Amino acid sequence: MIKNIHYKIESAKDGNSSVIVHQNGREIPLHSRINPLKESDAAVYELDPGRFDLLLVLGCGLGYGIIKLKEVSEKFRQIVIIDILHGIETEIVKNPHTSFLQKGKNITILSGMETAELEGVLSGLIDFQELKGMQVIEHPQSLRIFPAYYGEVKTLIKKVIDKKAGDKATIKAFGNLFLRNALNNLGSFTQCLPVSLLEGRFRGRKAVIVSSAPSVEDNIDKLKFYEKDLYIIAVDSALPVLGCYGIKPDFVISIDPQARIGEHFLGHESRETLHVFSIVSPPELVEKYGGFISMNSHPVSQIIEDMYPGMNGSIDSATGSVAGDAFMFAFMAGFEFIAMTGFDFSFSQNIIYARETAYQKRYALYFNNRFKTAETFNAAYIFKSSRSLIVDGRYTRRSFIGYRNSFSSLINEKGFKNIFMINRRGLPLINVRSTDFDSFMKLTGTVNENKAEYLGGIKWNKKFFPADMKKVKSRLLDGRVFDEIIRESLGDDVPAEKRKKIAEMIEGIE
Repeated sequence: MIKNIHYKIESAKDGNSSVIVHQNGREIPLHSRINPLKESDAAVYELDPGRFDLLLVLGCGLGYGIIKLKEVSEKFRQIVIIDILHGIETEIVKNPHTSFLQKGKNITILSGMETAELEGVLSGLIDFQELKGMQVIEHPQSLRIFPAYYGEVKTLIKKVIDKKAGDKATIKAFGNLFLRNALNNLGSFTQCLPVSLLEGRFRGRKAVIVSSAPSVEDNIDKLKFYEKDLYIIAVDSALPVLGCYGIKPDFVISIDPQARIGEHFLGHESRETLHVFSIVSPPELVEKYGGFISMNSHPVSQIIEDMYPGMNGSIDSATGSVAGDAFMFAFMAGFEFIAMTGFDFSFSQNIIYARETAYQKRYALYFNNRFKTAETFNAAYIFKSSRSLIVDGRYTRRSFIGYRNSFSSLINEKGFKNIFMINRRGLPLINVRSTDFDSFMKLTGTVNENKAEYLGGIKWNKKFFPADMKKVKSRLLDGRVFDEIIRESLGDDVPAEKRKKIAEMIEGIE
């Protein structure tokens, strides 16, 4: 634990304070024991607030290495200092040479934070979309003593920036779709249920989350055999596979806003399944299947949450994947034991998706011919998509590894221990135990009941969506709020005609 790192402050020979770190029974100086002020003279970087409006400092100690920042600190829009030593800012404020770091209104010191915690803080603290440029400087001795921590911090910064850049690209590519879906779905909300209704309703029970990666085929027979003895949570892309084997999931999680995901629902019977959709899911699916609505980070969601705090609930995991949202649902619902199958995070055995999935059928239908089989096209796609990236002997993609890492961080953040991967083909999740289906089923839950009766009692609950839609419409059409929705959803410089059409959509919500 980072907060358990011990250090002390002692006087150097020149009378200035220095930091001594205790590590593996040794005392390691973070600054010179003779003249720590020399760090400022030895610094090789050049501060350039003319080109960069954000300064990130990795490693600081008492701040001797960034004393030259004092003359130009006000020229940066934002300065963020990240240091592994918990509470070091209390020592900085005592130091006459570096106390300016604690007094600057544009300076934030993040000390002693685990990287999982740091990710959320950085994401909320820095407005990367308005960023003109970023300069990063490092404290060499801090990085030498704690290379793993600052290595993780660098990876984390890249991840946050990539996600923010991706969000900006997403607004440009899908902003119109997201907004239209959200507004159209408001018309169905009175026939839907808030996902908060399911919170804690499944304590003491077992669940398996099913996705559509190739390894699901290894467990499909066991899943069918144990179908009545546990709850099945399916991501939407797994529906065709389960349907092929006559398996009816108890829950379906569907968050993608694109209409093409309707392909997964072809032939799906909804009578015995509870559906959980995002506010930006395709409206035709929400209208057809109904079920439960989950809020996310979309501006329309944020406005409803502001009006009715905590009333609707959310399973948005912020991982960018339905895998993370499916886990968040199981976690929120209170399941005691959770297993996962069909999550490979790689191209297992050089296959993209399990057989019978909509994706695999598409390959077989469109690409299979006398000269090249679907498997041949699969292989060509894998080699191109992976760019020869191999992890633990498996072809994969950087996005898959990113999903796996963010998912692992989510599980670690939630502190959930009773989660297992049933997966012999793909890449394992970090800090998640592997098991087989029979061993998982031997785990004893504290509650057993007739699933159909219990789910039926929830499904037909008459507590419909609690928001007053007239009030929601009024808030959405408020001039300031409307402008913010347009800017956040579609960007700047939206034509007047498009703004008018969006206003008409809101006015038409019943």
